[in-house]
Amino acid sequence: MMDDFETIFHQYKNWVYKTAYLIVRDPHRAEDIMQEVFINAYKSGHTFDPQKGSYRNWLRAITVKQCFARKSKKHQGSFSLDELEEKGLSVADKSPSIPDQVSLKDDMKRLIDSLSPKYRATLLLRYYEGLSYDEIAQVLDIPLGTVKSRINAAVLRLRKTQKETARKNKL
Repeated sequence: MMDDFETIFHQYKNWVYKTAYLIVRDPHRAEDIMQEVFINAYKSGHTFDPQKGSYRNWLRAITVKQCFARKSKKHQGSFSLDELEEKGLSVADKSPSIPDQVSLKDDMKRLIDSLSPKYRATLLLRYYEGLSYDEIAQVLDIPLGTVKSRINAAVLRLRKTQKETARKNKL
């Protein structure tokens, strides 16, 4: 059992850390969360059912829940900006300079950081992890309708904030 778990740990530790970091945006907290995820996985390994999904999905659910359990006042997240752009959120002009591109992507990250953790995590799972709505519902243990409404609300909030920021910058 211990040898199998050690193999699983080495196979998934970087992925669990990265997932935690993308939600909490703090390397020390992400490291703590990663350790807690594997402690919980080891202790509750008997509850894993391969019939219900992959080990990776099970670890993802534990990771996301640990991130929410350890949330603090300052939450930050990171997402695929290209995929958010497809949802109607402009990240960059057609041909901005490299410094402008960096600035615009930083602006988009700040917009995403302004979302509450539940909206940020839902977007992360959808646009960064590429999960389906059903998979997100399972990972977060929420109804499918809640997943859809959170994603829709988050995208609308990002659009609104982006427009307000653009309007302020023109003044």
